[in-house]
Amino acid sequence: MDLSTDKKDFFLFGFTYSKSNFKGELKVKVINNYSIDFKSIETIFIEEDNDLIPHKLKRIKHLNKKNLTLIINEIDSESKAQQLISKKCFLPKKLLPEKKGIDFYGFEVKDFLVIDKNKKKIGIIEEIIEKPFQSLMVVNTNSKEILIPLHKDIVQRVNHAEKEIQVELPNNFFDLF
Repeated sequence: MDLSTDKKDFFLFGFTYSKSNFKGELKVKVINNYSIDFKSIETIFIEEDNDLIPHKLKRIKHLNKKNLTLIINEIDSESKAQQLISKKCFLPKKLLPEKKGIDFYGFEVKDFLVIDKNKKKIGIIEEIIEKPFQSLMVVNTNSKEILIPLHKDIVQRVNHAEKEIQVELPNNFFDLF
C-alpha cells in the first residue's frame, strides 16, 4: 500500500511509544479523543518506510482515554516490537462518526480559508499538526506561516460548504510572529 496515494483514506490516531512487556505488545498514545470503539478494531496500519502497513490485531487493551496496548498477531518478541517504536498509527476514515457544526476532524479542514470575526482573510490551512495535548492549524498567510491552536475558544464557526473556518484570536496574536 503506497502511503502517498492511499493516505487520504486514513487518519492518524496515535503513535507507538514503548513496549508493554517481553511478548511484543506495543503501547500507543492516542492523539485525539476519537469516538471509536477501539476494542472492535481488527487491523491497524503502521507507517513504515513511508508506507502504511496493515497489522492484524489479537486484541487491544484500553489503558485509559489516551493510551492503548496493541497485541499484534505477527509481533511475538521484544525485538520485533522494538522495530515499531516511535511509529505513526493510522485507521480508515470510514470508522469515524460524521461530525457536524463546529466539530470537525483535523484532516477535514486542510485547504480551508481561515477568517476572523470580521470576515477578514487570515490565510489557508496548509496542514493540521495533531499532538496529544494540542492540535495546531498551520496557516499560510501572505507574508508568513502561523500556527493557530485548534481550540473551542478560538474556532467560532466551521462552514464545510464554503470551506471556511472563522476564528477569534487574542488581541496582539499576530505580534507573536
